[in-house]
Amino acid sequence: MTEEEKILKLRDFYERESALVTSPFIDDKLQLNRDLFKQVSRSLSMSFNGKIVLDIGCGSGLLAAFFHDHKFYVGMDLNVRDSFKIMRDESHHYAQANALQLPVADNSIDVAICMDSFEHFPDQPTAAKEIKRVLKPGGFVFLSTPNYANIAGIVKSCCETFGRYEKNTWAPFDYWRAEELEHFMTPRRLRQVFGSAGFSTFARIGFDREVVVGLFPWVWHPKMPGIVASALSKGMSVVAKPICRVWPESSLHTFWRIE
Repeated sequence: MTEEEKILKLRDFYERESALVTSPFIDDKLQLNRDLFKQVSRSLSMSFNGKIVLDIGCGSGLLAAFFHDHKFYVGMDLNVRDSFKIMRDESHHYAQANALQLPVADNSIDVAICMDSFEHFPDQPTAAKEIKRVLKPGGFVFLSTPNYANIAGIVKSCCETFGRYEKNTWAPFDYWRAEELEHFMTPRRLRQVFGSAGFSTFARIGFDREVVVGLFPWVWHPKMPGIVASALSKGMSVVAKPICRVWPESSLHTFWRIE
């Protein structure tokens, strides 16, 4: 299958299965979790004031509302959505595009955001090089991605190796429903991909609320009794923060600032 065919398949899948577009930054009401976004921004020392922001894989464009008073926001996604029309003005724009061929000039972006979409890119090294190309000197990437350097990764490897799921499809999201191009993401892989593209500075944190899923992914299994899942989540919440602080990869997601 060619890269173009993979992209078309990916676009069709998430057009059809919009419920599988998941992220820690999307709350139960399918709105942006502003508090978490602000918290992560502070933890990674990210400032967006006066910046030109490129949101790659922007989905429905939820982040546009957060950047309502910023200099310039551009959202890009494989699929065009009706919500794009809500915030389109002189400083907010959207485009249907893919990360392997960004329709953006060299050295023109201050911040590239890739929020829970990088794991689906068919050619991640090319995407990282494209991001490097469009970033201004001194610009940075904010990346949120699933992390499989934990027990969830062992489950993913076993499920895909022994044929329960096709390669690069297992994920615990939405009760273990198969994803499209859910690559095996780890900190080592991210450092290799972005390092090869010319990035050299990496800072990352985990997400303590997802330590339970990273270490016990069966908590989201469709056959897991709700009362057991609730007890596990509640019990793990007591120790999740210190575990995540010492071992960020215990979390199902990691958040990155890359320069």
